[in-house]
Amino acid sequence: MSTGQMIEILGRLRKNMNGEVTERMAAHGVEYALNYGVAIHTLKEIAKDYAPNTKLARLLYSQQVRDLQIIACYTAAPEDVTFQEEEFWRSALTTGEMAEQLSWLLARCTDNIRFVEEWLTDNNSQVRYCALLTAAKMHSDVAAERVAEYVLKVDEMREVEIRVAATVLSTHHNVQQVAEVINHIRQSNRLIHKQLNDEIYYDE
Repeated sequence: MSTGQMIEILGRLRKNMNGEVTERMAAHGVEYALNYGVAIHTLKEIAKDYAPNTKLARLLYSQQVRDLQIIACYTAAPEDVTFQEEEFWRSALTTGEMAEQLSWLLARCTDNIRFVEEWLTDNNSQVRYCALLTAAKMHSDVAAERVAEYVLKVDEMREVEIRVAATVLSTHHNVQQVAEVINHIRQSNRLIHKQLNDEIYYDE
């Protein structure tokens, strides 16, 4: 049945494909093996017609098609996503866009803290970015503490990572460990800490 549903979804993607969007994404270095250029909000609407269906989601995610992989992030049942399958879920993390979409699924799964903890130390910048986004969406003090630990360990971060980390820290500034990290950031001369300091706003 899942194969038939995937064929049905592909038909809907063809009707909504946008070559201009695909070209713009490629021009900005966002490359996929196959990309229909369908808008995110349309992909989410398509996913609603099939969710929750983790079997279908896994099939869609295993295809090297941007639009199918994004639909998979909104079709899978969060309770079915475990860290035991982390290699499978990391397989599509080749762009910031996919990191952003997958983080919505990971933030709602049972092993979300495990994903944050393990992926923040990954060598792949997109995997780390996904972990930061997951932490931001979790609204969890524990996740914020993990982000604080991460910030103190790294030598440099991309601007987009800095902004997400700052958001997590500023949201959880009442957690003692996070407050200590923010104070450390404010007193540091390191570029990364200065940039983070510029992003963090909270009551003294």
